[in-house]
Amino acid sequence: MYRLHNKAFEILRAEIETCSSNDKQGAKKQQIVLKRLEQLQLELGKRAKLDELRDAVVDVFPIFSETVLKEAAKANRKTNIFGKFKYLTIGLTSLVGVMVVLNLPHPKIRWFIARTAPVLLIPSHMNMDFHYWGAKNSVQQAESLLKSASSFTDIKQVEEKTEEAERHLSSIPVWFIGYYPESYCQRFSCSWNFSFEEFEKVRTLTTQVETKTFTEKQAFVLLVEAEQAYNGARRELSIAKTQKQKELAIVSMEAAIKTIEGIPPETLAHLQAQRKITKFKRYYEKVAQKK
Repeated sequence: MYRLHNKAFEILRAEIETCSSNDKQGAKKQQIVLKRLEQLQLELGKRAKLDELRDAVVDVFPIFSETVLKEAAKANRKTNIFGKFKYLTIGLTSLVGVMVVLNLPHPKIRWFIARTAPVLLIPSHMNMDFHYWGAKNSVQQAESLLKSASSFTDIKQVEEKTEEAERHLSSIPVWFIGYYPESYCQRFSCSWNFSFEEFEKVRTLTTQVETKTFTEKQAFVLLVEAEQAYNGARRELSIAKTQKQKELAIVSMEAAIKTIEGIPPETLAHLQAQRKITKFKRYYEKVAQKK
């Protein structure tokens, strides 16, 4: 038998999600603990007891509920029912294994099954359905975020959403999209046509949003670098002791201003630059006249 029962795993996972913070560090901690518990699910042997379950989580989540640990340990105890359904479990596991093989992402296997027993490809079609809508929803969210973006942080969120859409798209076997899964659609009421045209629409939109996001990101980089250069030149000017040092600082300020003026006008960075460029120019013209 496996060392961690699914019921106990779900009890622990719910508490892990409660203990985790909503940031990258929290997600990383959650991943570490879940990986330990998943390993216990795969190991054969005596069921893990309270002390072992506690050791798997408390070093990462010190505030983990002791009550939940005891509840999970209780759910993880071996029952007589398990013994009665031992062979049924083995049979189901074997069946799942066969389904996995039949749904492997290889053209020869997929096409053969599609022609002879298409109902066996339902897991593949469900997977395609999931990733199609995952990609579509992600890119639509990215597009909406891009339209309402007001800062570099917003642009980074758009980038993350487009990357998410790309991951979904890369999980769809394009070579298999043209096959319309009648067996699947009869049972689950297809909400898209599994056509290459629909896939291309989502992919095209993703590419467009990616391109726009890249332009916005590069524009922000230019703005930040130019601002830093301008402020640095202004500091150099304030401490300059020779005429040569003053002239070099003024030239650097002029170059920074030209860079800011060259930021693409259709970008968010350009709008932010306009609020600063007038002030920068006024100071530059003032010191340039004195040199």
